Amino acid sequence: MNDFSILLEDFFLKYLSVERGCSINTRKNYRDTFAEILEYLNETHNIPSNHVQMETFDFNMVNGFLDWLENTKGLSVSTRNNRLAGLKSYFKYVSYRAPQYLNRCNSILEIKAKKTASAPMNYLTIAAIELLFSCFNLENIHDLRDYCVIAMLYESGARVSELIAIKVFEVRLDQPATVVLHGKGGKTRIVPIDATVAKQMSRYIIAYKKKSDDYLFTNSQSKPLTRKGVDYMLQKHFEKAKSEDPTLFPTKISPHCIRHSRAMHLLENGVNLVYIRDLLGHSSVTTTEIYAKANPELKRKYIQAASIGIIDHPDYDQKQMNDLLNWLKDNI
Repeated sequence: MNDFSILLEDFFLKYLSVERGCSINTRKNYRDTFAEILEYLNETHNIPSNHVQMETFDFNMVNGFLDWLENTKGLSVSTRNNRLAGLKSYFKYVSYRAPQYLNRCNSILEIKAKKTASAPMNYLTIAAIELLFSCFNLENIHDLRDYCVIAMLYESGARVSELIAIKVFEVRLDQPATVVLHGKGGKTRIVPIDATVAKQMSRYIIAYKKKSDDYLFTNSQSKPLTRKGVDYMLQKHFEKAKSEDPTLFPTKISPHCIRHSRAMHLLENGVNLVYIRDLLGHSSVTTTEIYAKANPELKRKYIQAASIGIIDHPDYDQKQMNDLLNWLKDNI
């Protein structure tokens, strides 16, 4: 009997799905973690997946796997830490489901995440967003689809995983237009869509003959868009807009940058962080506060506004200046 395969099956089917009620995207992240560690064991230890045992796992093996992810597969430190978090969740589960492996689990749970420098938040200015959307030819059916994908990302502040999961019936295009998004932890939220975007969405749905239960955005094979597909669309139009005015754009962009941009623009226009939290689907407003911290101009504006009336230095007139100079000469 292979305890590893039994415990892994229980972890996915009982713990993640039933006890924690994790979304399909969360379960996919855990799946990727174990797919990669099985690949690592096969490539570097010559252990095929059907021979992996609980005894295969220890402190040194898991550290070796994490180094392999970073140095051989070229994944980022944040992805390395994400995989470690997935493994820790599994071994924590094992520690109370199969206490005979407690010492082994505890040694793995002691592994620390690798420190990484936090990169500055990447977002587009309002001028850059306007130029980006002006580069679409909305009379071209392919550009119309790409526009709707990127405009929906911006308007809804959706994560890519939320965007590609939208079904046609979850979009309401009569005013007030809205879309239903399924976020992390299976949480559902309804967010507004601008009337201009709703109009183009209506054209898109008609042009592509979308049915109510279809996925809203699909590729040329009529399959749901993937993360790579969304990123490809964005890069294509980003490069086009950037060629028109390179000064407005950063060196690179990602779909998540569009989500950041939406949050920043709302904040810059005085929208309360609580409403931005609800739009983005954050569980806590503390998470949303990163946008206030990331914009130095916004901080300067708020600090300056708060200073008015607290420290006020009116200009000296000429008589006051002469009196001050005379006092300084007499007393210093």
